[in-house]
Amino acid sequence: MLAVRSFAFIPVLILLLPSVSFLLALVGVESSLLGGAMSTRSAAAYVSAGILRRRVGSCADRLRSGDVTSLVGPALTSCTTSFHGRSLHLSSGSPLLFSTSQQDPNITGNEGSSILNIEQEMSKISAEITELNNGTEINPNSPAQVSAAIFGSRAGGTSIRPVPREVLLELVQGGDASAGGTGITERQRSLASLVLRHRQLKSLQRRHSDSGGPSVSSLGSGQQGTSQQQQQLAAFSTSASLDESAGEPPAVDDAEKELLAPPKHHDTARKPISSDRSPYGLLVDSFFNPSASLGQSKLDPYWHSVLDRIAKPSARAMVSQLDPYQCPMAYDPAATPYDARRTSVDNSANAGGDVVATATATATKTATTAKASTQGKKGSLLAYVREQKEKFPDCVVITRVGDFYEAFGVDAVLLVEFCGLNPMAGRAKAGCPIANIQPTLDCLTRSGFRVAVYEEAADTDAAIGGGAKGGSKSRLKNRMLAQIVSSASPTYLYDLILGNGDTLVTSPTARPHVGIISTASGYTIVEISSEERTVRVSERVTAEAVACKLAAYPPADPLFYVPSPGEEVASPSSVSSSLDRLPFLPSRSDPSIDGPGSRYRVKVLPSALLEDPSSRLTEVDRARKCIINALLKISEFNEYIENTKEAKPSQRRVTYEDFALIESPTVASASSCGRECTSTKPLYVETATQLGLMADATIPPLVSYLLPDSAPAPTRRFLRRWLLTPPPPHVADSMATIVRALKEEGMSLPPLSVPPLGKVLALMRAGQASAQVYREILSALDATVVVLNAYTSSPNSYQIASLSTLVQHESGIAADPNSVKARCLAAMEVIDEVVSTPQHSSYHRNEFVADPVHYYGDLIPFAFLERNEVTWRGRIKQAAAETAYKRVGDAADKLAEAVALDFWGISKYEGCSTDLSSSREERSPILQDIFNNMFAIKSIPAWAENTQYYHPRDRNGKELRTRYTTERVDQALKEYVASCEDASSAVKSVLAKLAKNLCDQGHLPAITQASHTNLILSTAAHHAANANALGWNMASIEDDSEQKHPGHFSNVWPYWMDRSESVGNTFTLDGLFLLTAPNMSGKSTVMRSTAAAALLTVCGLCAPLDSDSYVGRFDNIFVRGASADVPTESKSAFGAEMGDVAALLRACGENSLVFVDELGRGTSPKDGTSLAGAVLEAMASAGMSGFFATHLHSIFKLPLHPSAADRIITKRMTFVDAPKATDAFSGLEWTYKMEDGVCTESHALVTAARFGVPMDILSRAEALALCLDADNYLSTSETATYSESDDTSYSSTKRPEDQQMGVNGIRDSSSSWFEEVIMIVEEITNKKVVRVPPRWMPPPSLEGTSCVYVLEVGSPPRYYVGETDSLSKRLMQHRRKGGEWTMLKAAVVGIQGGKSDSRNVESLVIRRMAKIGYDMISIADGRQVRKASSDEFQ
Repeated sequence: MLAVRSFAFIPVLILLLPSVSFLLALVGVESSLLGGAMSTRSAAAYVSAGILRRRVGSCADRLRSGDVTSLVGPALTSCTTSFHGRSLHLSSGSPLLFSTSQQDPNITGNEGSSILNIEQEMSKISAEITELNNGTEINPNSPAQVSAAIFGSRAGGTSIRPVPREVLLELVQGGDASAGGTGITERQRSLASLVLRHRQLKSLQRRHSDSGGPSVSSLGSGQQGTSQQQQQLAAFSTSASLDESAGEPPAVDDAEKELLAPPKHHDTARKPISSDRSPYGLLVDSFFNPSASLGQSKLDPYWHSVLDRIAKPSARAMVSQLDPYQCPMAYDPAATPYDARRTSVDNSANAGGDVVATATATATKTATTAKASTQGKKGSLLAYVREQKEKFPDCVVITRVGDFYEAFGVDAVLLVEFCGLNPMAGRAKAGCPIANIQPTLDCLTRSGFRVAVYEEAADTDAAIGGGAKGGSKSRLKNRMLAQIVSSASPTYLYDLILGNGDTLVTSPTARPHVGIISTASGYTIVEISSEERTVRVSERVTAEAVACKLAAYPPADPLFYVPSPGEEVASPSSVSSSLDRLPFLPSRSDPSIDGPGSRYRVKVLPSALLEDPSSRLTEVDRARKCIINALLKISEFNEYIENTKEAKPSQRRVTYEDFALIESPTVASASSCGRECTSTKPLYVETATQLGLMADATIPPLVSYLLPDSAPAPTRRFLRRWLLTPPPPHVADSMATIVRALKEEGMSLPPLSVPPLGKVLALMRAGQASAQVYREILSALDATVVVLNAYTSSPNSYQIASLSTLVQHESGIAADPNSVKARCLAAMEVIDEVVSTPQHSSYHRNEFVADPVHYYGDLIPFAFLERNEVTWRGRIKQAAAETAYKRVGDAADKLAEAVALDFWGISKYEGCSTDLSSSREERSPILQDIFNNMFAIKSIPAWAENTQYYHPRDRNGKELRTRYTTERVDQALKEYVASCEDASSAVKSVLAKLAKNLCDQGHLPAITQASHTNLILSTAAHHAANANALGWNMASIEDDSEQKHPGHFSNVWPYWMDRSESVGNTFTLDGLFLLTAPNMSGKSTVMRSTAAAALLTVCGLCAPLDSDSYVGRFDNIFVRGASADVPTESKSAFGAEMGDVAALLRACGENSLVFVDELGRGTSPKDGTSLAGAVLEAMASAGMSGFFATHLHSIFKLPLHPSAADRIITKRMTFVDAPKATDAFSGLEWTYKMEDGVCTESHALVTAARFGVPMDILSRAEALALCLDADNYLSTSETATYSESDDTSYSSTKRPEDQQMGVNGIRDSSSSWFEEVIMIVEEITNKKVVRVPPRWMPPPSLEGTSCVYVLEVGSPPRYYVGETDSLSKRLMQHRRKGGEWTMLKAAVVGIQGGKSDSRNVESLVIRRMAKIGYDMISIADGRQVRKASSDEFQ
């Protein structure tokens, strides 16, 4: 009561309070703002600190003025009172809300007043915090800044200790675990209470905003949303967490949890328990269904489909131990590997019992008998992990425990299933050593999971002087959320600053966040790189192109989708329920094989989030602003950061403006190339697959043939993206200019560095970039400056202009050459002042290095010195941490002196020049202890006094009874180790400060553009070199105004074949080619080759054709190949084919290049022919150019429309008679040449024969073919007669020459086929072949001679071709394989030219036999042929 009398406004309170309950409620409000229910005594202490006086006074002032105020916190009591016509209701456990009794409290006006007052209250609290912090502004939501304000900070800016809510509460209540409850100043209490109050109001503000309430900006502008808009905004939840979050989020109460709606997994529905489910599936289903006795499951529904796909037995055994009714991890510490639940599952599998009932009963029993042990003692590690899992229920939670990272429950199951780890003692618990944390995280993020990693904070209790409550043994270590690692940010940015930069090459590539906006003109794709802070926007994209983008580059979780206003109805839930029907979502990946990352969770955003169209905002700006703001909102990107006027770039919030826009191709971009140009749209899934840009083992990968094997991995990723999303015309022209200059004009380049830019920028922003990373940056900056200096003023300065265009396109930043060079030089200067440039990969006593480890010969073991110094030396220049380096040097000299005197017995130490020959020890008496980082001697020297020697202690304080040291050595050793630790901290601080300076001083754009410059030049240089090696050329591009024909392809050949081994085709594409040809004659190859050449040309790259070729610009390049069924999409081959045809007809027109192969073969010939004719007619009428290949020859009889027929040009693949035909099925040879005309013979039997179909089958097929007339009906007059008496004779089909082939018309595989092989070898080598029958020895005359041999193995025969210098040994090795290999027979020929010529003959034989159709065991050695040798042996 004494404290109350001191209030100046007591009379006002007396009028307001009819009972004491109001005062208790008000105290309760203040206690709740401190984060929990505070006792009356604690509240009194709080009042005495002077804080409550200011808070209640401020509230009373606003009450007198009639303002509406909203405060948060559970009250200690309940009462209702009134003041100036306004009602105040306080109830235990509910928020304190002021409302007007005459007005509906739910109307927008009250909400707006409430949120505005929250903003005003937060501003006043921030001002008071600034006043208490000596005028320095801090962010109350930043743990580091709050810790520095309350406890101070160490050298280098690191905080003394973390400040979670529990620590702040203890400070306010007058005690603290760090100081034993003493020494806490009133300033610290006041700061802690104000910070807690600010965080509570911030949480209320977020909930108000997330629930659809009006924002401050909208209230200020007088805008009020309709009820429908509020409902739509309510659907926009804050369920996901930030990938780059660095602090611990505040607690979330039950009211806020109800507002959090997780993204929907588009292929996962709530699975009801059904009898056809396996026992394991029934068990998983039971985890997510409510129990009458145990209540609702605490396991997040996100894990339902994940647990369903668990396959490893060890992981499934862990699943059987889960108890979803205990905690969000479903971890039961009392469960055993062979408990009753697991047994019930196994028994149910055998006996068909009710596994769900059994599992539920077992769970009830477990919960009843082991309730105390399974709840997790408050303050224990398990309780802490459970609390964090509640905050991030859809994340895998991994916690640092000493030298391990551990996970529990469902999280541990994922470590076993996806990371290959083993369960701990068979329980639902797993972990990995600290050295393996990044590989473990890689396994999880590749599968699409997000991982919350918690680290142990430095324990400062001992340093501060206090002890933990309950004794040091029961003390729980301080832990903090270090980062949420995800597929968008897969690199764990913790404790990497002294590393060697391996993270740049070992961690997986980050996935982009993707937003898809449905518009009237198609879809808009927004791709956001959270690491690079860039955004790409593609407009007017079809659903098929979106599907291709998602398949080629799976997005990070979640996938944003903004439906069009027409798709939305009164409730946003109807859109969410139709996620499975979105046309771009189905993929051809199998989640059981590819993991959860192959499926997407979709976050539906209301269309109201798109800003209204205006003259200030383009459609691109509206799209990217919507998706970026959505990403920033659902993540905790800015959870603890607020903008201030003085904030530097490394400290302020990330906003929409921080993401650079990368230009995307648009149709008919006149501004780009100075005239109207057609830009090529992104490829479709089928097109990308047919051109080898998607994962398909049957199609040669295109990118592999664009670059040599030595090209860096980033260049391959660059080219794949470049081709999947072709660049705008002016950017493609710039790439062509650079490639042509490197290929033809002798343009040389300095050494180029291609670090992964996203990881580099993420490491720098996190302050974790190591010296090796800075060296990579320096190399990239230096190469950029050298190139700009070399070519800016040269006659070829146009190359720099083209390079600038490319860099600006890739970085989204203006790239004036002079500006880029100046900024690169400035960044180099900042880095060069700190980073030591010489390499530090090894330290040897005789090797000169810029920053060597101390070396005292045999006086001190060099390994000990190296172990303490190698981790931090060589990173920075000594001048950057001169004091720390000097301390290490002095401590090392002191240690050397102590060791020389006490361990070696040297009478006088003379520094490094001390002669050990004068010592009393003949050899080194020192024994190292690696685990305790120390050394000592084994026994007391005979020449020494026993009194000065004693047993040292290990790191745990235990005496080492078998070792001896002296006080002088022990003290010097401790000083040296401490100085090395301080030096390590100093190096870390210097490198972290360097990263901060580079961010704050604006050098990141220069680093970004230098990295892009190196990547572009490296890609172009490697591509140009590879093109010259393969004989590829650069075709010219005709713009729309110059175009005579869609293209002229001169001598185009397959990109996957060597030019000398392939056949080129020359043609002018002046219409739509109707291509007919026999099977295996090369029609599909010509089409794929032409499509690839056209795509490469419009992207500014070299292609497999002659330089006199030219290609027009196409708005679409569409390739439809042979069909296959798609089980994951429930599509037959014909259904998939029709889906692609529908996409072709929707998207392609007169500027499109299309390739359709064998349309309609998946249905009846009649329907297929009619459908193919209709599609062909539509394509020709629309003015499309390209190829239409078919075996449906009746298409020529269809009466196509004259306008379509005029544009159709008939083409065919030619063939000739074989000069050495041995039967009716080997009388043709393919030329692989295309010419004008029609081919109505497919010659399928010839192809079948070449692939080993038995001769009797071929003969019967030929006989049956005679029975079919032109209309595919049987003609009885021509029906073949089948003789039942002899099932091997066909009376009407046997030819005289067939009778000579052997029994039943089949060649004798033991004679005829092998004889043909011998003829092939003799024809190639012009030498006599030596036959080696089964089990025979080879001729001794061939030993020591290079030989080529052909082996015939098994029946039906298979063939193997090889070369060797030791024939007898090689044949013995083959025969030892056993089985049919023991009876192999060989044909051998000696080669006089040595091993090189024998390998070329081997390749020629393999190719010839494979081409004819022999069943080859291996063709791997048939890929490379030297042209000179191939000419010699032909």
